[in-house]
Amino acid sequence: MPKTVTRIEQPKMAARKRVAAYCRVSTDKDAQIESLENQMETFRYRAATRGDWDLVNIYADEGLSGTSTKGRVQFQEMIEDCKAGKIDYIITKSISRFARNTVDTLSTVRQLQSYGVYVYFEKEGIDTADSFSEMVLTIMASFAQEESRSISENVKWGIRKRFEAGQEVKVPLYGFYHTNDELFLIQEDEAAIVCEVFERFVHGEAPQVILNDMIARDVKPPAGKCWKRLQLDRMIRNEKYIGDVILQKTYIENHLNHKQIRNKGELPMFRVENAHAAIVDRHIFEQAQKIMAMRNVSNGNCSYPYGDILCCPHCGKPLIHGSLNNFYYDGQRIQNGGWGCYGKDGCGQYLLIQNILDKAIITAYNEKYNDTQETVEYYWLDDTIKEIKLDEYQITIYWRDGEKCISKMHFSNNCYSPSQYSVFYNDYLERVRSGKTKNKYKYLMGLTREKHHDNNQDPSEKRE
Repeated sequence: MPKTVTRIEQPKMAARKRVAAYCRVSTDKDAQIESLENQMETFRYRAATRGDWDLVNIYADEGLSGTSTKGRVQFQEMIEDCKAGKIDYIITKSISRFARNTVDTLSTVRQLQSYGVYVYFEKEGIDTADSFSEMVLTIMASFAQEESRSISENVKWGIRKRFEAGQEVKVPLYGFYHTNDELFLIQEDEAAIVCEVFERFVHGEAPQVILNDMIARDVKPPAGKCWKRLQLDRMIRNEKYIGDVILQKTYIENHLNHKQIRNKGELPMFRVENAHAAIVDRHIFEQAQKIMAMRNVSNGNCSYPYGDILCCPHCGKPLIHGSLNNFYYDGQRIQNGGWGCYGKDGCGQYLLIQNILDKAIITAYNEKYNDTQETVEYYWLDDTIKEIKLDEYQITIYWRDGEKCISKMHFSNNCYSPSQYSVFYNDYLERVRSGKTKNKYKYLMGLTREKHHDNNQDPSEKRE
């Protein structure tokens, strides 16, 4: 007899699927929120009319971009529930609602398939349970990604046009608050703290001293629970406190990673003066910026309070400041350094101890204005003195009111004059360069330039 094969059909039970829905809108505007609610209501209705569906949950992210799955809390929670075996099927409105990044779309779909979970994209009619779905999904996801890029470029174009027109952007900033109609309205209690910070900084207090006092007084910080040095520095540098605004300080690298990049000339920036009410006087703000630059020790020294006002009487080059810590004159260690002609092309023939210069300037200032200043601070130096000419034993001060005066510099028997001190200092530098003396100082005027530019240096000269 011939062999016969009979196929046995088992009666199929109606398999119920545990279904989840995913919805997303990219902004939290009212129209978008309404769209999100409509999406959710549609999925609830569809699940109720399907006899083989059990609606497990509706996951919804609002006000979030679809170009990356990072940061979408509900999306990540849905993936975790799939991994835990709580979901069999996901339905979503479209690929663009699921993700606008091709790589994320495909990798997520494959990840879900490994958990035995499939996705149905309603708009495109793609079901990942279908063996041919991946090819179609790749093409459609690429279109969605390109659409996202196009939208991103259009948005950036619109933002830059608004920048060119000088339109301000709403950003949270200590001392200001915003309404729906107006930006950068002054918050009086916080504005008082901002003014205090600027006044104290301009009058010579170091940022760390101000910071410690704010913490001790339990003053409300710009952000967080405690004041931080970076917050203070940013406050002092922020042009918005004088009513100006610089637009496009940062930009988004691309539409996929949304990484914010500081603009260092890649794109134009726009400064709008008097864009809103000011908290800080413009003159005080400009002095604060100058002081910040002078206190910058990235080059090895703080040039506060004289900046670039001092020039060599021998060659006319601007003097540079050197800390000269652990150097001694008159039996005492130098605390606040000196000013010497050791910059680029400096002649090296003049080195003036700052303490002696300070005393001569304070004496002249107190006599002229009948004041009792004890330290030289940039704010009154800048307000009253136009120029200072140095000599061996005296200085000539040209005041901003048109007058001038001569103030003697006093040197004790054990203290060198500027030319004498430069001879002593140059001898020390030569001994360091020759290797006779080991350089134990972090920074020395006259060595930095040779260290970086002389390729034929002897190894003993590179000990700094």
